[in-house]
Amino acid sequence: MIAACHCDFGQKRTGSVFQVAAYFGPDEPFEIVGETRACNGMEMDGVPSVRGAPVTYHFCPTCDSTRCWDEQGSRRAVPVGNVVDPNLPAPTMEVHTADRHQCVPAIPGAQQFPAEFG
Repeated sequence: MIAACHCDFGQKRTGSVFQVAAYFGPDEPFEIVGETRACNGMEMDGVPSVRGAPVTYHFCPTCDSTRCWDEQGSRRAVPVGNVVDPNLPAPTMEVHTADRHQCVPAIPGAQQFPAEFG
């Protein structure tokens, strides 16, 4: 699943007006390659969890860009900006649209959720 998120936490973490991520279920193969610096969401702007699950963010130790994050027991995500493939499918949903910046239009065909989904 690929989703765009407009939440204020994601805006602050990415330095952008929204974030786009590819999400993987807990049983899907997923491997972090290379070294990362990890931190729990509680250490970042007081965000302890997503849907009640602790979140661990993995950052590049050289440039501090977000490599991926784990929503414990739920799913894992990779920021689409880390996938250099212009043919990657467009997001099928947008979440936290209540926080969408006015200059950002809705993605055609994507489901719209004013808050978190799931």
